[in-house]
Amino acid sequence: MVKGAGAGRIAIAMLLAGAAASPAMAEGCKVGLIAAIPVTMQGLRPVVETQINGKPAPFVLDSGAFYSTIPPARAREFGLPQKALPFGFHVNGIGGSSDASATTVRHFTLAGVDIPRVQFIVSGSEVGQTGLLGQNVLELGDVEYDLPGGMVRLFRPSNCGKTAMAYWTEGKPFFELPIESIEAGHHHTVGTVELDGAKLNATFDTGAARTVVSLRAAARAGVHPGDPGVESAGAGYGVGSHAVRDWIARFKLLKIGNEELHNVRLHIADLGPIDTDMLLGADFFVSHRVYVSNAQRRLYFTYTGGRLFDAVAHIDPGAAAVVAQNGDMTATPTDAEGYGRRGAMFVTQHDLPRAIDDFTKAMALAPKDPRFPRQRALAYLQQRRPVLAIDDLNTTLNLDASDSRARMIRAELRLRAGNPAGTIADLDLLNGQLAREDDARMQMAQLYSGADAFDAAIAQYDLWMAAHREDSHRSTAQNGRCWSRMLANKDLDKALGDCNAAVRAIPGNPSFLNSRAFIHLRQKDDRAALADFDAALAIDPKRPWALYGRSLAETHLGMTTEAARDRTLAVGLDKRMPERIRKYAIG
Repeated sequence: MVKGAGAGRIAIAMLLAGAAASPAMAEGCKVGLIAAIPVTMQGLRPVVETQINGKPAPFVLDSGAFYSTIPPARAREFGLPQKALPFGFHVNGIGGSSDASATTVRHFTLAGVDIPRVQFIVSGSEVGQTGLLGQNVLELGDVEYDLPGGMVRLFRPSNCGKTAMAYWTEGKPFFELPIESIEAGHHHTVGTVELDGAKLNATFDTGAARTVVSLRAAARAGVHPGDPGVESAGAGYGVGSHAVRDWIARFKLLKIGNEELHNVRLHIADLGPIDTDMLLGADFFVSHRVYVSNAQRRLYFTYTGGRLFDAVAHIDPGAAAVVAQNGDMTATPTDAEGYGRRGAMFVTQHDLPRAIDDFTKAMALAPKDPRFPRQRALAYLQQRRPVLAIDDLNTTLNLDASDSRARMIRAELRLRAGNPAGTIADLDLLNGQLAREDDARMQMAQLYSGADAFDAAIAQYDLWMAAHREDSHRSTAQNGRCWSRMLANKDLDKALGDCNAAVRAIPGNPSFLNSRAFIHLRQKDDRAALADFDAALAIDPKRPWALYGRSLAETHLGMTTEAARDRTLAVGLDKRMPERIRKYAIG
């Protein structure tokens, strides 16, 4: 979720061409189609293909973003000039606030339409794509989120009054929920839901991969971190520069309008400055078809089946009946694009055989398109069939040698297969292809480090951090650069500075504590090393690196019994630990 503060909204001129087609409605109700936007799921991220000044620019479709945004590094990558916003304007999100500027794209292409001079806010952390496509586009009319069908549609209704807008049900049952007006919801889709008896204001947010409940709202529903059955889920990231701790808790009943979901597992976290109790994320949308009637201030939806909140939740009998009566309302694809989008949805729903079948059909219809063998390769990887995945990635790169995503995946697979030279060859090619600001340089750094090419890894971390000064993943990069220097046994004072910064950002991250402990070990500060190893293992007691490292510190301090115990535990978890310690001359 992205929310602006300080200076109101910025004007935008959208000239999406309206088509004549309209869904069947009650007599007198007319609904014009403004735009039909194809959406492809990448995990739990709905991605829209657009162009910025003629260059491909995929965006995450984010109903929780009050305005469309581009991170600063991406704006520089596209050569977009930035201008200051009014004093005090900033963007709030999970992880805090971020400074913001604005840019104007001369030609923005969406759904095949060239839209001149579109404004974007420049702010926030990387999201794995060019940026976020937000409510300044989506609130142009009514919105239908048909992620199971791979489409989002914008409609302009007239004379529809209280007509039920769930047109695809053809008179069969559906669910509905009153929502606030766009103005009252601060340019978000907001309604009231019920969680274990507590009334919560919920924001429908396709940009949040997973549904999350604020800590305060979870407490009102009787759930707190530390309660029996509440599991730590690590750290979450958002627009702000800080990560936030995340837990998973089970709730007895979630009521969304007249839909009842029983025994659901939801994430809970501190949502910081975001003024909402709950973000209903993409894990809700991938199992529902949703029509947001901004005109009526009402939300219509149906449960389309499959996994919900990354698990198969118990749906009340009424909901099950709706699914049975509506059946499969997603039309069979007729072209490669449709099969590719449906296959991506099957991956999201963990139905890998059907996904692979759809990608195979897409490849047969469009044999020269590199996207579909790449998609099938990712599905094969989830099936743990790396040989088939490599074959598809080779096909992708033969069709398009500049496909950076396929090359990155192949580099990682080569590393897993014990081919570090092949990994380095792929990364060296990527190094020459990517812009200096590209977010992929962090992953390149991690892979270079895994291939023991530490100088190249440090150089990639340097590039990434120079371009991502306020990114929420900055502490991950600092830890990675610290670890690379530790393994290389060079610039240990600089490495310690990086590790200290990472630990300050997320004090409870056991990986960060483990890295700093090894720096202390290299610097012969065994007591400091022991303290950090103890802290890391208190959080995660099954870390073989930390156990073996602690055994070294204990040996130096004369704690022979403890050292022998930890060494035995470490080798029990990973038999290669003694070899690794010898390889990097850690003693």
